[in-house]
Amino acid sequence: MSERKKTATDAEKAARSADRKSNFGSTPDPWEACTRLEHGGDRSFAWSVREQVLDALPEDRERIEGRLLDALRRAGLTDAGRAFICQMLALVAGPRSVPVLAALLKDPKSADDARYALQPVTGPEADAALRDALGSLSGPAKAGLIGTIALRGDTTVRAVLAGIRANPSEAPVVRDAAARALEQLKA
Repeated sequence: MSERKKTATDAEKAARSADRKSNFGSTPDPWEACTRLEHGGDRSFAWSVREQVLDALPEDRERIEGRLLDALRRAGLTDAGRAFICQMLALVAGPRSVPVLAALLKDPKSADDARYALQPVTGPEADAALRDALGSLSGPAKAGLIGTIALRGDTTVRAVLAGIRANPSEAPVVRDAAARALEQLKA
């Protein structure tokens, strides 16, 4: 038992010695640092996370997706941080990302980021999240959402889009987006 204590003490001494030799202290977690990104600020941590996402093997994608979703839930998430994390999610997101992104879709401030991340996600869950957000948005955010729905080829929304196109209380940009989407979904 005393041998065990000596080993732990030696390890602690080595750690303290390394700390004294370092002028920089501990290195911040790049995943956490990405949540505090600012437009025009230091993006070196974002580069580190980006490389991990791009280099992820297929069997690591679920773990990477989980880390990105955890980052989206962190307190103090900046607009730039959310945009970056959603860009990375677009590369690895699956059905488990849909509920988190669906909540972001309903806020005009985060809708563009969320739909960018949802657009490549296959499956009916993503289509349903996009359709459900139609009633929550207006103006350009709603027009963008309509464009994403059309790009995904969701033909189940034709009747809703026809109603939007015909609704004089909708903004012209939204009615125009609905008309374009209906044309695209004809084929």
